Amino acid sequence: MSLDTANTFAYFNRALIRYEEKDFMGALSDLDRVLAKEPGNALTLYNRALIRSQLGDYDRALEDYDMVLNINPENVLAYYNRAALFVTMGRYYDAIDDYTMAISLYPDFAKAYLNRSYVRNMIGDYASAQADYRTASDKIEAYRLAMADSTGRAAFADTTRKYDRLLALDSDFAKDGFGDGLLQNRNVDIKLKPMYKFVSASSVPDGAPVLIYGGYQDNGLSDFIASVPVNVALLCRDGRNTDGVDNARLLDVLSKVIESEGGSRNLFAKAILESEDNHFNAALEAYNEAIEADPGEVFYYLNRGALQSDMIDFISSIESNVQVLTLDNAGTVKARVQDGTRKSYDYTPAVEDMMKAVSLDPDFPYSYYNLGNLYCLSGELPEAIAQYTEAIRLYPNLAEAYYNRGLVQIYVQDREKGCMDLSKAGELGIEDAYGVIKKYCTPEE
Repeated sequence: MSLDTANTFAYFNRALIRYEEKDFMGALSDLDRVLAKEPGNALTLYNRALIRSQLGDYDRALEDYDMVLNINPENVLAYYNRAALFVTMGRYYDAIDDYTMAISLYPDFAKAYLNRSYVRNMIGDYASAQADYRTASDKIEAYRLAMADSTGRAAFADTTRKYDRLLALDSDFAKDGFGDGLLQNRNVDIKLKPMYKFVSASSVPDGAPVLIYGGYQDNGLSDFIASVPVNVALLCRDGRNTDGVDNARLLDVLSKVIESEGGSRNLFAKAILESEDNHFNAALEAYNEAIEADPGEVFYYLNRGALQSDMIDFISSIESNVQVLTLDNAGTVKARVQDGTRKSYDYTPAVEDMMKAVSLDPDFPYSYYNLGNLYCLSGELPEAIAQYTEAIRLYPNLAEAYYNRGLVQIYVQDREKGCMDLSKAGELGIEDAYGVIKKYCTPEE
């Protein structure tokens, strides 16, 4: 701070230290310094809300939570902890609404069900309270069974623990919300482009018998999409479906069809819809059943691998266990997992699924691209570069592969190649590439 009085990241980290030393007012002072310069810093607002709640400054804590949710309306932790604040303030119906929002965003959140059960009991809604308690108990038991499962496929999160400690992230410093960014810088968004997977869509492009995204042509892919009972598309997209698909209605119809007819395509469609509502375990079970019914279908493995990675990323984001690669202004790479419990996550099942997809169709470029992302998540950067390179060999216009390979090459100090890849990604339509080029590829004057 003596060298750079405007270094908000230093104030943020000192606030964490002061908090651990029980110097709560000092921590608040440092967070206030950050917010004076960066009023939209959601992570700092969130941490200040937690401290203000603990100090009994409920009204101002509520203001901070409101601002966090205005920045990121799908922040599970903000709803969850604001609900706890509402309970303390005696605003039980508001608390129920917030726990309900947390559950809608993460339907396997056992602790949220337990807390909502408690609040419903407080207002005399005993039947609903009992139902919530049963649901929470079932999810806790499912977690324990998953932990005992040697395959570990579903053993990703203990949602019975507390989620009210301060969060510390190296990535992005939460300028636009806080989450699980893999490759980010404080000033320029340099997050990896996400994996390709099949997602639901309100409409699928008509016309040529070959689909699809970015001009890639594959009759097998088009035939597969046509055989799925709901509209789907192979896209590189984060987050929930926003195309107006009524997942609940479609799931109800599919469940009835599966019950009477079965069918691996029906199960595949069900898995997609379940995953887009963050029903991770239900989606995984549907993918497992689809693969058991048709073990030779390459696209089942591609989507199950992507799901298993998404599960880890989502859980890590609410457990404050975020694997990040960050760049300082000199382009120096740093990599670590930050978490008070030092819990690690294993991407092996996802990698195995993507490798299976490659073995079933060695000419499908998106499987190699996805493998590149998974190797990045696993910290195996040279192997990630090799997988992106193979994806580009098979499909030279795969813009996201150039973009991600370019980022990784910069991180391993091969800046010339990285900047060339980013330039190519920009030419192919990825506008984000130009911001990264300006930051890391422009010679200093």
